[in-house]
Amino acid sequence: MPALTLTVNGVEHALDVPAGRFLAEVLRYDLGLTGTKIGCNEAECGACTVIVNGRSVDSCIFPAFKAQGAEVLTIEGVAATWAAQQSPVSNLQSQENGDWRLETEELHPLQEAFVHYGATQCGFCTPGFIMQSKTLLDANDNPGDDEIKHCLKDTYCRCTGYTSIVGAVKAAAEKMRTGHLPEPELPGVVEPLAQIGKPLPRPDAVAKVTGTAMYTDDYLFAEMLHGATLRSEHPHARILSIDASAALALPGVHCVLTQADIPGELRHGLVEYDWPAFAGGQFPARYVGDPIALVVADTNELAHDALKLIKVEYEVLPAVTDPVSARRPDAPVLHPDRPDGNLLKHIKVRHGDLEAGFAAADVIVERTYRTPMTEHAFLEPECSIG
Repeated sequence: MPALTLTVNGVEHALDVPAGRFLAEVLRYDLGLTGTKIGCNEAECGACTVIVNGRSVDSCIFPAFKAQGAEVLTIEGVAATWAAQQSPVSNLQSQENGDWRLETEELHPLQEAFVHYGATQCGFCTPGFIMQSKTLLDANDNPGDDEIKHCLKDTYCRCTGYTSIVGAVKAAAEKMRTGHLPEPELPGVVEPLAQIGKPLPRPDAVAKVTGTAMYTDDYLFAEMLHGATLRSEHPHARILSIDASAALALPGVHCVLTQADIPGELRHGLVEYDWPAFAGGQFPARYVGDPIALVVADTNELAHDALKLIKVEYEVLPAVTDPVSARRPDAPVLHPDRPDGNLLKHIKVRHGDLEAGFAAADVIVERTYRTPMTEHAFLEPECSIG
């Protein structure tokens, strides 16, 4: 197995790493530095951002061997690196209020500002934002709003709305210049109260800004098995057969589960119970990515290797690609057991007098607009431990 030598957070490591491994995997699974998150796994969300030789990279697609001999900085090393450069004493003090306690930490100004400005909420994106912001402040300790926004344009957050993040970066820049972290600006009140209306850091904020907060995929247990899902290649297809014999022959593969292995009710769902756990049998695959089988193996890599050995025979069916075509009389029916076919629900929305509104309008603009579905989804991948 090829050898990889790199320095991470000031510590040199020599590792035997399989070819094709990415830097995020080495950091998380070989070195246990789980502060580097894997969100989209395709360099779109920025949660995996680390600094390699002074440059920010998306470590989820950064080949590990491109870091051969490199200096790598992750969220776990940011505070210590700052302390070594500046020997700062953080303004963040131990605080007690009711049932929570925020411990004293020596933090980088970015970490301190993210805590005080409420720039970390769920916290999954926070390491990526801090690492990306650090590259900006290392080059420019007095950036304007537009420069901050441009720097962070490829780093996503689904909680904060970004305003507090931009404010935190500006505050951190001021701390780096002056040694003082400005207080967050809050809406004024006629008579300020002693406690109500006063900002308090989240009790878990320090863990989130230092990369020590644990999310589901960050946990490892002795003898833990790993699962990987085989998904449909077609938007609409009947599963004729599944041959998992080659996958099962791999040492370390414990089982391959399909629809036939699920006892009881197969379907689940939020609006209707119309989503099978696995496609197969009477339930065709209804979208690209519909689950077909689950491999359980000793390691994550082995489980994914086994997926490639499973052979699925499909009968490809006509696809339904949008709501308009789904309502046509000759449209393929995705749910034959539903009385309304492709119609999930009929909702009537009526308000006001359309004709009267048009008659009173100075300008009437009529167009047809098409937009993709947008979901306020989380960045953290769905994950469970059983």
